[in-house]
Amino acid sequence: MWQMILVFVCIFAVLSAGLWFFIQQTTRKRHDVIAPGKFDFDAFKAREITRRGIHDMTRLGKER
Repeated sequence: MWQMILVFVCIFAVLSAGLWFFIQQTTRKRHDVIAPGKFDFDAFKAREITRRGIHDMTRLGKER
């Protein structure tokens, strides 16, 4: 009886370690997170507008 419990504990430990390893590998592949206050919205907006080839309609009252 105690051998069966030991086998289940070993299986649980191996599966837990495998899941932990998988999570560690997938989180390293995520993009870098931008720190609060470090995001340049104007540069992002300009990049997206030029990439998409559309006109900037948010600058109606500003210089063009």
